[in-house]
Amino acid sequence: MPFGFTHEPIRQLANSAITTFFSSIEVFGAENVPDEGPIIFACTHTNMAVDPCVLSNVVPKQHRLHYWVKDSLFKNPAVGALLRNAGNIAVDRKNKNNQTLFRGTFEALALGECVGVFPEGTSHTEPHMIPLKDGVSWAAMEYVRYLEGTAENAGRKKGRKAVVVPISIAYADKAKYRSRVAVHTGQPISTEEFEKQFLSENEGDKKLAVKRLTRRIELEMWQTTVNAPDWDSALAAQMARELLWEKETDLALSDFVDVSQTLVDLFATSTNERISELKTLLVTYSRLLTTSRLSNAALTDLPLPQNLDPKSPISLPNRFFALYLLIKDSLVALLRLPFFLVPLLTHLPVYIVAVLGSRLAEDEVETQAQMKVAFGMILTLLTYPVLFFSFWAMFRQIPLGSAIAAGVVWLLGRYHSALIDDNYDGMKRLVAAWRLLIGLWLPARFEYNLNAFLPKAASFAPNPPKVAGLPPQTLPEKYTRPPRLPSRVLVRHVLRVRIEAARLLASVLLELEKGDTQVSASFWLASTYGGEVDRREEALEVSELPGNFPRGGREGGEVVRYLREKGARLGGPKKSKGDWAASSGGESERE
Repeated sequence: MPFGFTHEPIRQLANSAITTFFSSIEVFGAENVPDEGPIIFACTHTNMAVDPCVLSNVVPKQHRLHYWVKDSLFKNPAVGALLRNAGNIAVDRKNKNNQTLFRGTFEALALGECVGVFPEGTSHTEPHMIPLKDGVSWAAMEYVRYLEGTAENAGRKKGRKAVVVPISIAYADKAKYRSRVAVHTGQPISTEEFEKQFLSENEGDKKLAVKRLTRRIELEMWQTTVNAPDWDSALAAQMARELLWEKETDLALSDFVDVSQTLVDLFATSTNERISELKTLLVTYSRLLTTSRLSNAALTDLPLPQNLDPKSPISLPNRFFALYLLIKDSLVALLRLPFFLVPLLTHLPVYIVAVLGSRLAEDEVETQAQMKVAFGMILTLLTYPVLFFSFWAMFRQIPLGSAIAAGVVWLLGRYHSALIDDNYDGMKRLVAAWRLLIGLWLPARFEYNLNAFLPKAASFAPNPPKVAGLPPQTLPEKYTRPPRLPSRVLVRHVLRVRIEAARLLASVLLELEKGDTQVSASFWLASTYGGEVDRREEALEVSELPGNFPRGGREGGEVVRYLREKGARLGGPKKSKGDWAASSGGESERE
């Protein structure tokens, strides 16, 4: 199963697209990947075609990947030739004979190649991983039987046994332009401990061995992804993270998964009334932001105490402060504009087409990034050649004019990449300032009734059509699209709830730190950070329920100290004058 000449150009094109869309992609655990194949990479799947683009370009040790593709796509001769040349493997999922079903996979593995598979089976937008299918495990175990020789394949085959390497892709915000991505590589899983049971003649042993291997893969993936039991817990954890880390980049990508899961565990499992109250407030804040088309990041110019001191008085921004923000952000944008004008005008058609493309998938969050990337890439492929030939026409009378034209286009692309983040963030703050100004200058009678809003928004889910795997017509009523309202009628509610949520968040965390409260935690986090672990081996081996792992516990004080160590703005760990988080009873010692 060799790679043809199209594989590398496609991979490089995908790499250019994802590194343009995402501001940062970091890989952790690269040392877990063997230097040589055969390897089956089992990867999470939440972002459609973006996932294989990311995986192919960040997989450690520069392994090249064959992907499973349904055989129906190979029926068209031209498409089939392209797919095969790029190294993809045709899979007939209707075939019940595993040795025939995985024949192409076996041939690639026997050559020491690597195969990329997404065991969740379909891309999704859920607050947690969905149940893994057993295809990866069947392929890995049947490959062992293939090497041993079967009735269909008489004689022992040459080749090393494959290992399975779980990989998790954690997106900070998978549909957001210039967001960040953390890729975690789990421990390689050998098939040796499952082989005896799989090759046994006892009825049911083969399937049980496959289920055990799938369970092991699932465990590795769950430890490197963020999983919440419901959307409310996921949204509360997200808002708490954004309030504790003022800027997205303040939280290191290496800590993103563990910090996020720590907050999810806090909101998903606690019976503490104060934590439940905080969860409700954070979810309300999230839904207000979504409905008003604002983001917490765009509100960072609005004052909150540096260390979220719950005793510090914070007033709602007045009309003149909103006007000041608009003027300030406008001036900043105007000062930056001359330096960014050329790359802005050059890439403006790309931005517009990418946004229009994402609107074709408004009901599918996991498709939006794919559409933005695809439409943006297509227009970029049209824009850059036009720029090249335009510059070439200008420099063609000069020796090496084509090289100069190519260099100018390359520099323009690099210049755009260097300036885009600050200008993009500045533009979002400018839009937010404009919406704040309108909302605060309107008479109070135009304000939307919050009591009327909350029941409508309480049913919000980011991707209703796929919740719980149910078809749209059978969805429970609680899963609906959030109401769309003008931001001007919600601005005051957004600002009030933001302040209340920040105060209560800090207050609750201080109470946890000073008390002796135990909070439930994922067992791997409890084990890592010195908590109690209920590790039942039988629960780790096989379970019909996805993510049904034993729980653990962490001390509330340890959790708060951990969040501080990772950069949460809760005051320093040492007691000092004016540090509310270290002072007795949470009272500020400042006069």
